[in-house]
Amino acid sequence: MCSGVLCMVGLDVCAKWLLETYAISQLVLLRCGFSALLIFWYGLTRAAPGALKPRRPLLHLGRSVLMAGSMFAFFYALPRISLAEVLTFAFAAPLIVTALSRPLLGEVVGPWRWLAVLIGFSGVMVVLQPGQGLMEPAALVALGGAALYALLSVSARHLSATETTISLSLYLFPLPMLISVPLAVRDWITPAPWDWLLFAACGIFGGLAFVFMNAAFRRAQAALLVPFEYTGLVWAAGAGYLLWGEVPAARTWLGAGIIVSSGLFILYRETRSHRPQSQADFPLQEAVVARAEGPGRTEQ
Repeated sequence: MCSGVLCMVGLDVCAKWLLETYAISQLVLLRCGFSALLIFWYGLTRAAPGALKPRRPLLHLGRSVLMAGSMFAFFYALPRISLAEVLTFAFAAPLIVTALSRPLLGEVVGPWRWLAVLIGFSGVMVVLQPGQGLMEPAALVALGGAALYALLSVSARHLSATETTISLSLYLFPLPMLISVPLAVRDWITPAPWDWLLFAACGIFGGLAFVFMNAAFRRAQAALLVPFEYTGLVWAAGAGYLLWGEVPAARTWLGAGIIVSSGLFILYRETRSHRPQSQADFPLQEAVVARAEGPGRTEQ
């Protein structure tokens, strides 16, 4: 999960840089294209036979819809607010995942974790500061993107019983690409050679991030994994300062601190409620290895 988060921040850094010159539609098209090629190549060369075959195509289509909305939302917000602020709003996603773990996944969420979720959302309100004229549209769009991303995370856990890590990652991208094609044709700017490398980096970072994260969701409960996404704030704040001179406002740090503290408390309650299980004891290098036990059985 931590490796996936680091890749996601790398994607955001490259995207924020590119959005200074290129349209969102062009970024979505090329980012998805490079990611899909990377995952498709991996599925053909390294994964078990049948790993690319979707067993529940309609649910994959729904995930692709969520992916499109989340991607366009975050890419809209990136050039308009600081990188650390975008990540802070993205941190609402783990809170939403925890809240949805009970009704959608049947996972137990006790009263203490519900309290942590409510406190975490108070941190979101600290950053937004509603009623004081400081609520930017880009911030609300980023928060909406976080909600869509939370549903994407929950769906990964729900589908992991029948789908492989490769299929969960690959079939996120078709719909965003289809939506972005006509818009990208209209707004197309031929990238400079260096920018082609950045577009490719977006795709590589994005593809690896979802492979790592989807593999993580196969090995542990959603409520246990998602607090590790908070490590992204460190990388985002550092990159924003070094590359764009962004210094997050005090309210951003305060709100992020409340959100992170809530997430860590959720993790603490999870570890108190459940003894460590063998499913979480996989070495990192196994996180992207797809393997099958035989016909009709899913990747382990």
